[in-house]
Amino acid sequence: MIFVDINTFFAEQAGGIRTYHAAKLEWFARQRRHHYHLVCPGPRHRVRELGPNVSIVEVYGPALGRRDGGYRLMLDYPRVFSLLRRLRPDVVEAGDPWLTGLFCLALARPFAPRCAVSAFYHADPVRTWTEPWAAAPGPLEPARRLAAAAAARLFYALQRRYRVTMVSSPAMEQHLRSRGVDRVACVPFGTDPRFAPAAPLRAARADGTRRLLYAGRLGREKGADLLLEVLPRLLHDPRVHVTVMGRGELQEAFAAFAHPRYRYAGFVADRAEVARAFAEHDVMLAPGPHETFGLAVLEALASGLAVVGPDAGGTAERLRALDDPFLFRAGDAADFVRAAFRAAAADPAVSARQAVRAAAAYPSWEVAVARMVGVYESLAAGAAVERPPAAVPAHA
Repeated sequence: MIFVDINTFFAEQAGGIRTYHAAKLEWFARQRRHHYHLVCPGPRHRVRELGPNVSIVEVYGPALGRRDGGYRLMLDYPRVFSLLRRLRPDVVEAGDPWLTGLFCLALARPFAPRCAVSAFYHADPVRTWTEPWAAAPGPLEPARRLAAAAAARLFYALQRRYRVTMVSSPAMEQHLRSRGVDRVACVPFGTDPRFAPAAPLRAARADGTRRLLYAGRLGREKGADLLLEVLPRLLHDPRVHVTVMGRGELQEAFAAFAHPRYRYAGFVADRAEVARAFAEHDVMLAPGPHETFGLAVLEALASGLAVVGPDAGGTAERLRALDDPFLFRAGDAADFVRAAFRAAAADPAVSARQAVRAAAAYPSWEVAVARMVGVYESLAAGAAVERPPAAVPAHA
């Protein structure tokens, strides 16, 4: 089979989406049954051959801005169309719901019935951006709510047109099905062996300090504004040290924040270095309420970190597998601080055992990608969309 992934969100300085595609590139490069091509925006057109059957195809897209983590807006869709016409793929996967999703849906008729046009639901745009915009107070709030409701209806109507929507968590599957999107396949993400706890499992530091870490995009949709708000309160405890890794909309504010027990590390590209940072800290702060899966949370759990997260989205779904999760009310600064201090005061060995046990329920990336490919192979054989076997339970 010939697979083509088209994703505006893929960038060298991206987070979970880059990890997802890197796993797929590695999986396809290790086999010869299928061909795989990742199409993404870049400063110019170029093709990077990673093997006889695997490539990354960059097409022109302007940069979205210095603060946007290296993301670009794909514009050269005529070149993408030419590529698809030449390759005649069996599967086209749209990795973002904006121009790429509309482009891929428009191609469904010319390439049908041979080509299965799918979407991977990496982001939840209605709940992440449209609904908060509509709920902002002001004289135009009623009009914004009407506009948002109409936009949501249109979005889910378009989502129903895909042959299948791939999701990584049962929560997203349930959300889409409740909106009438029935052709959904849930395949959880995998774990990276680099994110494994040091042996023996974590113990309390001799000096009594506790090291808290945030690692992710510094955008409001990730809860970075909430983290910035509570930083002074977290550092009021003399035992607490905080490290922030990432870049994005609020990076200048995090870079400018000064405190002797605070460090802004910027964006860290090397995955091994990220894994070392996880090993050097005790608590992961994951305040974003809109995660569709929470890959950084899974990696933190696999590393034996105590994780503090909101009672919403994929993060809550990951953390509710723990016996005693450090959850807080989404968006509540005081409750966030309370949960963070509770995690910092907990026995690190107990937290680590719970975390590692929860992470062990997830497969390796090798298995996760194989399950995704299996869904597409079933579609090519004419089978109905079903959840793949051995999926992680909804509570995990």
